[in-house]
Amino acid sequence: MILRDLLDVLSKERRRKEKIEAVQNIAVGIGIVTAVSVATGILFAPKSGKETREEMKIKAVNTVETIKDTIQRKAEIMKESADHAAQGISNVIKDVHVKTERIKEDIHPKEENIKK
Repeated sequence: MILRDLLDVLSKERRRKEKIEAVQNIAVGIGIVTAVSVATGILFAPKSGKETREEMKIKAVNTVETIKDTIQRKAEIMKESADHAAQGISNVIKDVHVKTERIKEDIHPKEENIKK
């Protein structure tokens, strides 16, 4: 039962990490598509080269900031997930110790009776 609880916690955390990784991949994909779309739109826009370069610089800075924010949020989520998993595992381990001590306490008097 205790091993099953531990495996359940680990399984849930693995699934949660897989979901987070999928969201990260989607976010990166959206970022790449956005960057390519913006670059394409700017390059074909009827503006002067100086205006186009300035606009591309602004868009690039904005894209980099967006990516940084996304990475920071994902890192926070991963940390929370790791903390949650560690707490769950810690709880299972404590439960195992408590149950082990109970079993020892239960067996000890019976062991005395068997020796007599």
